[in-house]
Amino acid sequence: MNAIALPESWREHAIVTRDVAIARDWFTDAELAEADAFRLPKRREEWMHARMAAKQLAVNRGLASHPREVLVTRVRFSLSHSHPYAAAAIGRGIDVQVIREISESAAHLFLSDEEAEAMRACSVEHRLLHFWCAKEAAWKAQRGEVPTLKQVPLKLIDIQPHGLRFDGVETLWTAAAAAVQRDVIIALTF
Repeated sequence: MNAIALPESWREHAIVTRDVAIARDWFTDAELAEADAFRLPKRREEWMHARMAAKQLAVNRGLASHPREVLVTRVRFSLSHSHPYAAAAIGRGIDVQVIREISESAAHLFLSDEEAEAMRACSVEHRLLHFWCAKEAAWKAQRGEVPTLKQVPLKLIDIQPHGLRFDGVETLWTAAAAAVQRDVIIALTF
């Protein structure tokens, strides 16, 4: 499995993978039935890729000896996907986003006025996507207790060369390892 190198402090809790071959033998019959119910092959592959990341993380942590033994619904996983990447975290919120252009005029849809001001003052590349990722990861960590991203509080603490640190969540921009890969931003709660 192609795993992205994550900071040491993240590795026990999270994994991000890319370009995996779907291994149907990693899934139970019930999981395969759920995956096969997706009408669109792309959606089915995203669903399976994210769960393969979760299963690999569980095996890495010693929670199972084979990925098929890991029932994603029984462990508190946070899952994310942005083709060709998938991410999983245990006991934390995670989000992964392939870098793409997003108009900063969309900030009002998910950032408070104070958060939008902090974002505009931020000098890191792809700043809006960092804020989006951080919000998504924080929202996932709250397990849906807050109905919208805009209602998830986010306070910027520090600007680092390749990421941001908020109260409770960090983002990381990783450059693609090869010309065929796309850069990605990852956010993980702590």
